[in-house]
Amino acid sequence: MKRTLRKQYRLLLPVAALATALAIGCGADTSQDPTRASPTGLSAIRKPDHGRIRTIDRYVPHISTVDANVGEHVGLFVRERVRHDFHLDREDDGEGEGPDEGAHRKAPLGVVLLIPGATQSVTSVYDLPFEDYGWMAHLAEAGFDVFAMDLTGYGFSPRPQMDDPCNVSDDQQSLLIPNRPLAQKCPPSYAFKMAIQSDWDEIDRVVDYLRELRGVDRVSLMGWSRGGPRIGGYSARHPEKVEKLFLYSPAMYIRNGPSGPPKRLPEPGILMQLATVDGFFSNWDRQLDQVNCGTQFDPEIREALRFSLLESDPVGSTWGTEDLWRAPVQNTLWGWNASFARQVKAPTLIMRGDLDVQALEPQQRDLFADLGADPSAPLVQKVFVRVACAGHQLLFENQHRVLLEASEEWLRDGTFAGHDRGSFFVDVKGHTQVE
Repeated sequence: MKRTLRKQYRLLLPVAALATALAIGCGADTSQDPTRASPTGLSAIRKPDHGRIRTIDRYVPHISTVDANVGEHVGLFVRERVRHDFHLDREDDGEGEGPDEGAHRKAPLGVVLLIPGATQSVTSVYDLPFEDYGWMAHLAEAGFDVFAMDLTGYGFSPRPQMDDPCNVSDDQQSLLIPNRPLAQKCPPSYAFKMAIQSDWDEIDRVVDYLRELRGVDRVSLMGWSRGGPRIGGYSARHPEKVEKLFLYSPAMYIRNGPSGPPKRLPEPGILMQLATVDGFFSNWDRQLDQVNCGTQFDPEIREALRFSLLESDPVGSTWGTEDLWRAPVQNTLWGWNASFARQVKAPTLIMRGDLDVQALEPQQRDLFADLGADPSAPLVQKVFVRVACAGHQLLFENQHRVLLEASEEWLRDGTFAGHDRGSFFVDVKGHTQVE
């Protein structure tokens, strides 16, 4: 079966090149032509859709606030997954239906935007083409208009200063020697980190784009791991634009952390890291409990993940002798502490795998306690969920249906197992207990 999967994903590579050429012009950089979107139903990394769910890719125009390319006109990559039978109220989203066909279409339940974590492109994790694991596809089937965006440094969005392999750490340069693409180690040409502010700026740009595109006042936000400070900090600053929050294993919440940026920005440091597929799998293996949980995931999903991760970085995946891709080093972070968590007004669900050692439960419990705790504002609906026999990679494990179904219920009803507040535990059989 692994060989069959390998052949299947290799066939996607020429499709990727063709789709990207159609979307942005042959030979062009994806960040240089933001006003042109890929044709309706044609994805940047897969074949045209033939099922119930459409895939529409866009480059949302933006003026960068990233220090590495500040002021440049760029395009932020955004993927949409939505049912064919939904009326989207946009001329360019139609598929040539007759005058009577559009009248029978209905509106989506709401607009949802997924935000990336620390290292991976949104397409490689949220839209994984493997059985029923695709988070975007699940929510689209449930009736939502689902979007996912790559921030600067990820996937098909701009990667300023990241085409220079000298901008990875001295240790990681060893992965690129000899001649892939380095002959020897070299000093960085850009020795600064990114910062959280540009993430919030890019999220705001895309949120405003979606509000106008779909004629809604608010958008629901979902994020995994490092997506926590990205969507949490954004929601505290723009509560009027956020419908609901779903935080899957949020990381980097520091209750007494800094409220403002450091005096010196950009912060000196390493810009870029190289993530390896084997390293990703090894880290995942640390969160398996084969004694008490048995087989925690379908082994064949790793082949799908390998190819999706590599296809999300057509340049970086050609570097080195290992399977790897590029990502920003964890950026300079501020403004996600108790003071800002108290300002979050959107109903929020936090979910974690019980075996997660990457994003720790005590910090997540602090966040849960602090959310919406502003005494001058109404109490926020909030739920905390632990899932048995699951780690930081719950989305790819046997318990993934708990995550998908919980997000669907939360986005639709603002409840988990019928509750809009409280703390819960889900066992291996899917039974929910109140904690």
